[in-house]
Amino acid sequence: MKVFSKQGAWPTKVNFVDERNVMLGYDLAQDCCEDADWFISDRVESEVCERADDNPDLEGFVFDREFFRLIESEGEFEGGAMVVFRITNGEKEKHIHLYNVHNGYYGHGFEFKIDGETKYEGVI
Repeated sequence: MKVFSKQGAWPTKVNFVDERNVMLGYDLAQDCCEDADWFISDRVESEVCERADDNPDLEGFVFDREFFRLIESEGEFEGGAMVVFRITNGEKEKHIHLYNVHNGYYGHGFEFKIDGETKYEGVI
């Protein structure tokens, strides 16, 4: 899997693309009073964690095409939410978390595509 984060002509986007042409894209353009970002962990988190690296080593990992979770919370996320996607290399699994913490006025779009067709999309 490759991660394209804040590169070239798309400085406010992050895209994850696996070897089977499954793609997850997220808009990170920030306004005031919000925190939109992403991180990867070994399990589904219910709270925001710090991201260790813009270019994590995900060699051999592919998306679980059926796994999708929406996590909403009145506390930490206020008007926002977090969505979670699972990736695996056959032995280990990791979870990509996209989140937006804001005061109810700002949204960020995400899209999950399989072979060019949208499976999941929304605004958090």
